[in-house]
Amino acid sequence: MRKKLLLALFAIPVIANAQFFQNFDAGTTIPAGWTVLNGGDTNTWAVVNYTGGSASAYSGTNTMSIGYASQAHNDHLVTPAITVTAGVNDFLSFYARSRDPLYPETISLKVSTTTPTAAAFTNTLAANVAPASGSNFYRFAYDLSAYVGQTIYVSFYSTTTDMFFFDVDDVYNGAIPACDVPSTVIVNSVASNSANVSWTASPTAGATYQIEYGPTGFTQGSGTVITSTTASAVIPGLSPSTAYQFYVRSNCGANGFSAWTAVKAFTTSCAAIASFPYTQNFDTATIPSCWTNEAVTGGGTAVWTYVTANGNNTITPKSAPRMAEFRTTTAGNKAKLVSAPLDISGLATPQLKFSLANVNWSGDIDELRIFYKANSGDAWTQIGSSYTTENTAWLDVTIPLPNKSANYFIAFEGTSNWARGINVDNVSVSDASALGVDDVAKSSGTKVFPNPVKDLLNISTDKKIRSIEIFSLTGQLIKTLDKDTKQVNVSDLKKGVYLLRIKSEGKDESFKIVKD
Repeated sequence: MRKKLLLALFAIPVIANAQFFQNFDAGTTIPAGWTVLNGGDTNTWAVVNYTGGSASAYSGTNTMSIGYASQAHNDHLVTPAITVTAGVNDFLSFYARSRDPLYPETISLKVSTTTPTAAAFTNTLAANVAPASGSNFYRFAYDLSAYVGQTIYVSFYSTTTDMFFFDVDDVYNGAIPACDVPSTVIVNSVASNSANVSWTASPTAGATYQIEYGPTGFTQGSGTVITSTTASAVIPGLSPSTAYQFYVRSNCGANGFSAWTAVKAFTTSCAAIASFPYTQNFDTATIPSCWTNEAVTGGGTAVWTYVTANGNNTITPKSAPRMAEFRTTTAGNKAKLVSAPLDISGLATPQLKFSLANVNWSGDIDELRIFYKANSGDAWTQIGSSYTTENTAWLDVTIPLPNKSANYFIAFEGTSNWARGINVDNVSVSDASALGVDDVAKSSGTKVFPNPVKDLLNISTDKKIRSIEIFSLTGQLIKTLDKDTKQVNVSDLKKGVYLLRIKSEGKDESFKIVKD
């Protein structure tokens, strides 16, 4: 990346006249010509390398950063001397980040017209440099023309107390750009074949934009270029499950192009599964392709695994050799095992089937809840009730899937109570036409009728019924019958669609019913 940036500096005429460009990537010590003045606590400005970490620099691997302390900072990061010349180096820009929204960091910009000493920074270029806190960098730019003919030093001045980290990258001093660069490039959303990206518009009036993209590692100049007249674009024609990089620059017409922004990256999602029935038996030791773990509580350590037996070896896979399991030693940990995207829009009556077991340990029982969302950006909605009672043998569960869509996700959320684990196997999604208004459950031998129903709903099954529950489609429990009955009075329900859950010997089946 550093090589690409340096090439860009020489390729763009505006940048070539710069007095300096500093991205702090040459090493882990203060760059030559720069000065750090520490007048406060022990923490001060230092080079931070992000290699192998979860955060990243704006470009390359390093930033200049200052970290929190319980005592107030009084620290200057000072540029090399700048002899300000009109049209040559009367402009300063940089990228800055405040890392934590809960502890927002700010700095100010000070100017000395004499020496790079703390007492000499008596002029203020910017009283409050305050990027929105989070993972993104924001660009700040300043006109130095008021100092033409003078030699100055600019200080990045920190005075905060017990906040978090403030990072500075890609400091540029040169001529005021005829075509200024866009900034703060963000990947808003990613699909299997496209990505939606946006950026902060160039300060140059009338600028349009070019976006160059390609597979990760592509050489700039060999990628695909698209254009946009606004500060956003949809990158089209991508392949599923593929890593990409892209750059953005301004097109200012007669004033030429800006430099390219630093590289940004994303990975497209998996293509939605559209061939049914779809089955997943978790028969390898790793998470299935296109499935994901989504931590709810417990961080990255609370994840589903794929095992040959549960915590006390009383449950083995319903279909060998493995099954999915959520089990931790910390009560309250939760994690969702999220399915690959599913295109169930063409299914008349989509249904989910799976087998469940959960064995207690000294009375504690791990729990399972099923969620769905019809689009990747939606909130999760629970389907039906919670599985909080013990199942020492495999329980076969059937649930109709509401609000079908072309980008559907199902999540198995395990809750740890430090028991023997939640075990799931033989997941399938299929089209069960009998689970619609016709309601003949051919696969189970159970029938519910009439459907639609006005008053009495009949249940035909050769198994002993343990309980019956009726839910709204949003998961609210409406009615419960804890007895073996073959008839349910629904006359008190409002007109609409409901889920009927029937628990019987070795079965947990759900049916979609229409109240007329």
